[in-house]
Amino acid sequence: MTNTEEIKEKLNIVDLIQEYIPLQKAGTQYKARCPFHNEKTPSFSVSEQKQFYHCFGCAKSGDIFNFVQEMESVEFVEALRLLAKKAGVELKNVRREDSNSKTRILDCLNSAQEYYTRNLWNPQHASVLTYARTRGLSDETIKAFGLGYSDESWDGVIVALRGKGFTEKEMEEAGITLRSSKTGQWFDRFRMRLMFPIHNSYGNVIGFGGRIMHDDPNAGKYINSPQTALYNKSAVLYGLDLAKNFIKKMDAVMIVEGYMDVIGCHQAKFRNVVAASGTALTLDHIRTIKRFTNNIILAFDGDRAGQSAAWRGMQLAIQNGVNIKVLALPDGKDPDEIALENSDQLRELAVNAKPFMEYAFDTVLAPLDLTQVLQKKKASHELVPMLALFPDVVERTHYVQRLAELVHVPVNVIQEQVDIALKPRVAVRPVTPQPQKNVVPQPQCKKTRVDQLEDRLIALMWQDYAVTREESFDPELLLSEETQTLYKEIQNQYNHAGTLSLEGIHTSPELRNILQAAAMIGEDLYGRMTPVQRAQEYRTIVQALSRERLKVRIDHITQQIAAAERNGADDEVVTLVAKLHEYTEFLKRLR
Repeated sequence: MTNTEEIKEKLNIVDLIQEYIPLQKAGTQYKARCPFHNEKTPSFSVSEQKQFYHCFGCAKSGDIFNFVQEMESVEFVEALRLLAKKAGVELKNVRREDSNSKTRILDCLNSAQEYYTRNLWNPQHASVLTYARTRGLSDETIKAFGLGYSDESWDGVIVALRGKGFTEKEMEEAGITLRSSKTGQWFDRFRMRLMFPIHNSYGNVIGFGGRIMHDDPNAGKYINSPQTALYNKSAVLYGLDLAKNFIKKMDAVMIVEGYMDVIGCHQAKFRNVVAASGTALTLDHIRTIKRFTNNIILAFDGDRAGQSAAWRGMQLAIQNGVNIKVLALPDGKDPDEIALENSDQLRELAVNAKPFMEYAFDTVLAPLDLTQVLQKKKASHELVPMLALFPDVVERTHYVQRLAELVHVPVNVIQEQVDIALKPRVAVRPVTPQPQKNVVPQPQCKKTRVDQLEDRLIALMWQDYAVTREESFDPELLLSEETQTLYKEIQNQYNHAGTLSLEGIHTSPELRNILQAAAMIGEDLYGRMTPVQRAQEYRTIVQALSRERLKVRIDHITQQIAAAERNGADDEVVTLVAKLHEYTEFLKRLR
């Protein structure tokens, strides 16, 4: 059994895809809005029986490996490794030269984490471990999050990684090392820092955050990995690998600001918590979140910088239809402090978190004297643009009425201001889970009756080829060259192998997509039919195609007769009329 076969045997495509997007059962298949292009009506289908997916909108299709390649933007070898880890399969015969640069970077980062982790638990660095413990973290939590330490050595990690076969270039591409402009020597970017490995959704290290553990006024308290082929600070949510299942289960995510906030909250049993790594929420963050939930609780630090980041993130999320609540933390308190000191207090704060606009009303209006007209004007100036962010009319209207009540002006006055704010605004395209670049939905041309019949024929052949062997069929009856090619491919594979599989179809990617779509249709239309019913359906399709082919021939002969009459070719007219009569009578019998 090959690596791919063993992985496919252990992983169900439905379970895998549901880790990224919600699926709804629809007959024998599962449906969803496509993660690869924007759409309102679900056109993405997943077949549990055949273990592949197909989008009828953008024509993306494939198996678990194709899906992970698309969603994680990785090559096949990396997708193979990710899924092998998930399935608990030990890969065989994967050569080093098969590993692309991204896979090598992943391996380099994982090896670096192992080195940093050993350092943290080395008695020589007991003070660093003590610091983590004084922050309230248990040893179990420290290990669960893979914390480590980059010691005072300038090249300790470099020596360790060289010993594992990694080059300086690979270490640089992984974001681990820097090169001195003076000496040309390589050194550890994170020297003398407590290390927080940052994982992708599969639990592989893609970068690091580091907290300084020595006095240096010129160094930042926290630094992150630079932008790499794997790490994009604006897209990664720290802790998502551990939180994603809890987010789905609770249908909500709590977003905090820092690494320690996430770790402390998880230790206190708040498992649906992630961090935006010190940056404001971005479209990529929101896109990722919407794979798991549409409900966000923002629990940023109570200082001004934290609230400023919260405002930017909240407004972006509102524009994209996400439900936002704000958990207002006491001044000077971080989420991890509250969680570890008094988890009930954090739980109460979460329960009482306010919807975005209620929080905005409180924050903006609190310092204003609303008996003064200029203060009312200031309130309107700050809050009306926020109201205009809401894409839902009902929700927007509710808050228009609420603001009118709070500032004591007629509703129509606020509504007019909102309408003005809406006019110049360029509509923000709603985000969908992890959309891919340059994916254009296929044009939806209306299919002819012949197209529909040929689609049904290929779908039925793929669903149950055996019933199609009981009645002869001339593939020349098929008007489409594509359908003729697929018909012959299916016929040849079955005759040689006695079974059908997409891997055995040797044709163009375009025709494979057509076949995958037909397979989905076949399962939907014919999956619950008995063999007798499918055989009857096959005869019905064949007869209908025969009639349509005859109609084409009759039209062609009619045109030939008209041309012969214009040319005075009487003998040819007689012959053609006889053939026309023959075809017409045959068509009557088929009816």
